[in-house]
Amino acid sequence: MVESKTIAFIGGSGLAQGLEGLLTDVNHYGPVVNKFGIVLSYYTGKHGNTNIVILPRHGDSEKTPARSPAELVRQRGYEANIWQLHKLGVQEVYGLSAVGALDLEIPLASKGCFIVPYSYVRGLAASQHSFGANALNVHTNMSQPFDIKLMGKAVNAITTAGYKMMKGIYIYNGGDTFETREEIKVLDKMTEDLGGGRVVGMTTVPEVMLLNQMKIPFAAILSNVNYAEGLSKETLVSHEQTMDVMETAGKYMLNIVNKIISSYEKQI
Repeated sequence: MVESKTIAFIGGSGLAQGLEGLLTDVNHYGPVVNKFGIVLSYYTGKHGNTNIVILPRHGDSEKTPARSPAELVRQRGYEANIWQLHKLGVQEVYGLSAVGALDLEIPLASKGCFIVPYSYVRGLAASQHSFGANALNVHTNMSQPFDIKLMGKAVNAITTAGYKMMKGIYIYNGGDTFETREEIKVLDKMTEDLGGGRVVGMTTVPEVMLLNQMKIPFAAILSNVNYAEGLSKETLVSHEQTMDVMETAGKYMLNIVNKIISSYEKQI
């Protein structure tokens, strides 16, 4: 007998759109309205015996986001997206996102290195997210926000695909603008005792909070696309820089996702 699961991938900055080629029986949906807001789009498919949901975090646009990180907060898009995954019966979720590095030893993703975060810090511009009375566990213990088993699957997928893996800490600082040099100095000082692997990003943390409230395991794979403002003259902190790096790193990420999906094809 073959074990069957429903898993989901949340992708951004052009990552979600390329995953369709890994699936069969693909169906597209959206916009979809649920009790928390509007889900711009998602699609479902199969890979062997595994049911897959792909949810583009910012909508279908590959270049300019249809719904930016700040708009995701304002429109309760995070809540709508995660609630939809809950309604679809998704059992495990992986998040894919682009970040900037606070530590210079983290290579760019275009060089074949990816970060698997084990925890997070809410920074200067963090937003609040909750399902309130609709949560299965509203006051969630976050001593282990990312699921250990799924983190292991992510790590194994990265390394077996031939890439380098680093563990890290996600510093969530909202959006839509990037940080000033002064903000980066504050974040650096605030987190200097946490060790290496620190990255700064505009997404992911609302997702891990909401998924924990709905008791859905979650792991993230992060692509470093620049070094935070004021740390390096070699990379410009811009959306264009993000897309340039992801043009190469996105192909690597497809290989990693394929490894993750294939790991669910097991005989029991």
